[in-house]
Amino acid sequence: MSQRQLVSLTVTIIGIAALAWMIFWFVIHVTEILILLLVSAILAAGLAPSVALLERWRLPRGTQLARGVAIFLLYLGLFVVVGAILSMIVVPAVNETAVFVQRLPDLLVIVQNWLAHLQRQFPWLPGMSTILARLPEQITNLPTYGTTAAGVAFRFVGSIGVVATVLVFTFYMLLEGAQMKRSFLELFPGEERPRVSRVLERIGSKFGGWLRAQLLLSFTVAAVVALGLWILGMPFPALLGVVAGIGELIPMVGPSLGAAVAILVALSQPLWRLVAVVAFYIVVMNVEPHILVPRIMSRVVGMSPLLTLVALLSGIKLLGILGGLLAVPIAAAIQVIATEVVRAIQPPAEDMAAQAEDPPATGSAGRG
Repeated sequence: MSQRQLVSLTVTIIGIAALAWMIFWFVIHVTEILILLLVSAILAAGLAPSVALLERWRLPRGTQLARGVAIFLLYLGLFVVVGAILSMIVVPAVNETAVFVQRLPDLLVIVQNWLAHLQRQFPWLPGMSTILARLPEQITNLPTYGTTAAGVAFRFVGSIGVVATVLVFTFYMLLEGAQMKRSFLELFPGEERPRVSRVLERIGSKFGGWLRAQLLLSFTVAAVVALGLWILGMPFPALLGVVAGIGELIPMVGPSLGAAVAILVALSQPLWRLVAVVAFYIVVMNVEPHILVPRIMSRVVGMSPLLTLVALLSGIKLLGILGGLLAVPIAAAIQVIATEVVRAIQPPAEDMAAQAEDPPATGSAGRG
């Protein structure tokens, strides 16, 4: 290798390394925006069939809805549904909280006496009764936690801003999805565009399937919890079922929050009912991640239960709650891309079988 070739190779390697570092730096600094775009793409893929259905809907004079109007009507319907669900939760929850606060001193006395009796029988247990005795004092000191409450409030306002950003991104993806797809396909050679278009369609189908599976999972958990709590005689079984269903949309933390709300309500019930509710939620929280989630995801999204569990655990390990929420659609997209790559590298089984049945002519046959 000559000196000029060596210098050229060195400069090329340094340039590639610098470009890779710049891309890595850029991705690290815009990770939050990329995640928002991914969430918006998933929502757009899930809502696209509903938008298409509204576009086909004819007005009395035969006028067809414009795509922007159809998206606006779909958003309006979603806002109405979410508002109705929140009203179902907030109003009874406020009333139940007021009743619970009124009964809290009597309930604390009962629980404290029960724990003291239990500690007399089993002296090795920790003294929980003294901790409960200081609970009313801690409640009266709640105003001292104003700084923490303000931080929580700011985070809540920030979450509202994130949701609004996702909805705006989703709106424009639904509105200009076809044009964005054509612009993206122009980046590839003409002979590769049909394959890339096919991959994009399959990924969009996977995203929409995941969204439908998530809603089906939420509805299933809400129905099971409502029925189980109704059988146990709990108050507000439908409300607690709705809370459990909404919590199902939040991986890892959501089911625990739904169980905490139900146990909080069960504290005002007889002891046997409280124990039954705790046992019921233990069963639900073990069946849901290990049986229900893999089965529903495998049927709707087309992923195996093992791959679904591995994706969920990996996503939670890497990005926490958000990673668990996005793990399955990302794994489904990777599965589609990997399948297409393998298909491009390896010829189809039909072609291989045809080649085995019709071997090429030999040299002796040509001479004959």
